[in-house]
Amino acid sequence: MCKINIPLFLLIGSSLSLACLASTGSEPLIGKPWKLHTIDNTSLGADGVRTADVNHDGLPDLVVGWEQGKVSRGYLMNRQVGKKPTWTAIDAGPAPSVEDALLVDLDQDGAIDVVSSTEGSHKKVLIHWAPPPSEDYTDSKLWKTETLFENGGRWMFAVAMDIDGRNGIDLVIGGKNPEGSVGWLESPENPRDLSGWKFHLLTPAAWIMSILTKDMDADGQPDLLISERKAEKSGIYWLKYPGKSSAALRAPWQKTWIADHLKDTMFIDCWDFDGDGIEEIIVPHKFPDVGFLSIFRTKNQVTWKEIKLRYPASISNPKSIQVGDINLDGKVDLVLSTEGADQNRSGIVWLEYSESWDNPDWTAHDISGPDGIKFDLNLLLDLDADGDLDILNTEENNNAKGGQAGLGLIWYENPTLPN
Repeated sequence: MCKINIPLFLLIGSSLSLACLASTGSEPLIGKPWKLHTIDNTSLGADGVRTADVNHDGLPDLVVGWEQGKVSRGYLMNRQVGKKPTWTAIDAGPAPSVEDALLVDLDQDGAIDVVSSTEGSHKKVLIHWAPPPSEDYTDSKLWKTETLFENGGRWMFAVAMDIDGRNGIDLVIGGKNPEGSVGWLESPENPRDLSGWKFHLLTPAAWIMSILTKDMDADGQPDLLISERKAEKSGIYWLKYPGKSSAALRAPWQKTWIADHLKDTMFIDCWDFDGDGIEEIIVPHKFPDVGFLSIFRTKNQVTWKEIKLRYPASISNPKSIQVGDINLDGKVDLVLSTEGADQNRSGIVWLEYSESWDNPDWTAHDISGPDGIKFDLNLLLDLDADGDLDILNTEENNNAKGGQAGLGLIWYENPTLPN
């Protein structure tokens, strides 16, 4: 059973059917683009944003890997009543070809470190050690970068998880071909002893997108829910956590496919649409011939039914889906980001249903307008503290071709409850 803690989020309403949008691909989306705020566009290739409360002030701090800029950069949020938020940038350290950056206190000293997953010709998992709490966290000169792991693989994504119940936090890492895999890095007694970290293979993989920690079989323990693309079997599956005391903990985990027929599966999300206590899995992907977003539903955690929602024809290739009540009407909506958003197509939209969530036609609303080409993970957060959810994302200008920075690290201000 998927379990996730996501607040209900918010936006604008309308009733135009996506069936209308699907007719020519040129019809406009509902509504005007939201106001764009730039947090940082001073480097190249902003490739995804993650969040954590680094300084325990209740505000969402951020981290971004700048792929062509070859740096992972943290951002401490500052927010004053009546003013838009600002962020203090920190260069955590060099990270060539970085695909993902994660905030985690890996050495348990009270200061949040950064883990960078890199691919290209670099092919390493890096650790950027933060200065200890007694020193200035925002002073980039006090950060130290080291190689946490390398085995020739290209690394795309990482999540923190205490897998063995010893020595604090471990890491689950996912890569892509050639010789791609999902595995976990076992922390030694002293996490600063880099030679003590051990890699355990969980499954071969072609190109990992999402890695979510979810209890998939209702046994009270977190499993791994994974989306994978570019494989002979492409789609979503889960790896059963055997338990911290199991003899199978350091062997490949049991793998169960939910769907293996999808093409170019992207970043997924979960939500209990029908209120039965078992979350559905929402999967953006490229479907042969016809554009569908898939929702997978189960009643027994064994067999899954696929429900297809039509994409608006006025968008490009899907990249990431997140769930939230965008327009404060008490019903959850979907926020969809895309890549390849050329020809004046919007890169981020939100979708709402009218009568039933499993109806294939949802109404599409604009968020980003035509500016931007390649977006990534959406974070749905009330950044300006006005009561509705804003959209945080990165736009990397199609891998920063031509040396242009793209939009960078940005957020879109939800107009539902204007300040």
